[in-house]
Amino acid sequence: MSTIAVGKGTTRQLNAGVAILAAARTVDTRLIKDRLAAFDRAQHGYVQAQAKVQQAEAEVEKAHAQFLTEQQSVVDTLARALVADGQPLRDPFAAFGNLHTGALMRLAPADAAKALPELVAAIRRSKALGKGTLQAVQSAEKVTRGMEPALARLETLRTAARDARATRDAVAQAWELALGALKRGARAAADDGAPNLYATLFERPARASTKASKPTPQPSPEPPSPPVTAPAPAPEPATS
Repeated sequence: MSTIAVGKGTTRQLNAGVAILAAARTVDTRLIKDRLAAFDRAQHGYVQAQAKVQQAEAEVEKAHAQFLTEQQSVVDTLARALVADGQPLRDPFAAFGNLHTGALMRLAPADAAKALPELVAAIRRSKALGKGTLQAVQSAEKVTRGMEPALARLETLRTAARDARATRDAVAQAWELALGALKRGARAAADDGAPNLYATLFERPARASTKASKPTPQPSPEPPSPPVTAPAPAPEPATS
């Protein structure tokens, strides 16, 4: 038997809590009723706190992906129009700033929200823009005007995610305290007539090794020796 692994990771702790509470439903827990109820509440609170973290992080990821999509749209639209207008294919933005296409794509949101409007304005000031480039500039201007508000929303969501993780970590500490109290109570219950309570809640059979031992190969039997045949007798000489 081995004690159930808890560890420090959120997923491992929550899985351990589920296993402990499931085991508690198979045994008489009246001697630790209050501690078990406290742990049940702690587990429930931990689950809810983790769900809020996951939701907050999903919202950050969604907003970040949307920002990157708009960033790429601006760069792609302008690059195609400038190339069609005679700018070099390798670096169509060379005449309008010191950032090439790849660098513009890789800008962090805070940097992109500043650099892309400046790039659009620099292209707008050019005296020799074709009709297609002017249309691309107008489209890019609409997108870049929304970048600052989008960046502000992204930062708000990131702050909310940090706050959710901090709350989750505080709840995790309370969960660990409740777990410790439950373990101590289960051990003490052995003196009050429940000797198997701790083992039922916190011990699990050790896992068997997954590597099966290979049987020692047996030597192949040697083939039987062929029978020895006696030579035929020599013929007797003929007499006259």
